Amino acid sequence: MVNELLVAQQTHQVEKILSAAQRHHLIVLDRVPPGRGFLPLSTLGAQLLFQFCAALYERVALIVTTNLKFADWTQIFGDERLTLALLDRLTHKAHILEFTGDSYRLRQQRLRQAKEA
Repeated sequence: MVNELLVAQQTHQVEKILSAAQRHHLIVLDRVPPGRGFLPLSTLGAQLLFQFCAALYERVALIVTTNLKFADWTQIFGDERLTLALLDRLTHKAHILEFTGDSYRLRQQRLRQAKEA
């Protein structure tokens, strides 16, 4: 999503993406922060993702998945005020589900190893 927004920024199409997104009932942002590992977003990428979420705020249902605690999001978004504003919008009227324990992939790996042994 961030990459699409960055391309849209270069071609002056951000408003078009935001308008299209607002026509949906539900959008899923899987793996926030995006990318491999926990690499910080560019300043522009973080601002565009905030703009995207703010445009959907109280208009479109949004599901966000993440492996990070909220306290760690500032490291990814790079700006404490922007991160706090984003989290404020994402968590307002939200249902937060926290899963703990081994991941599905780890359990599957252990099952494979047990079968091989």
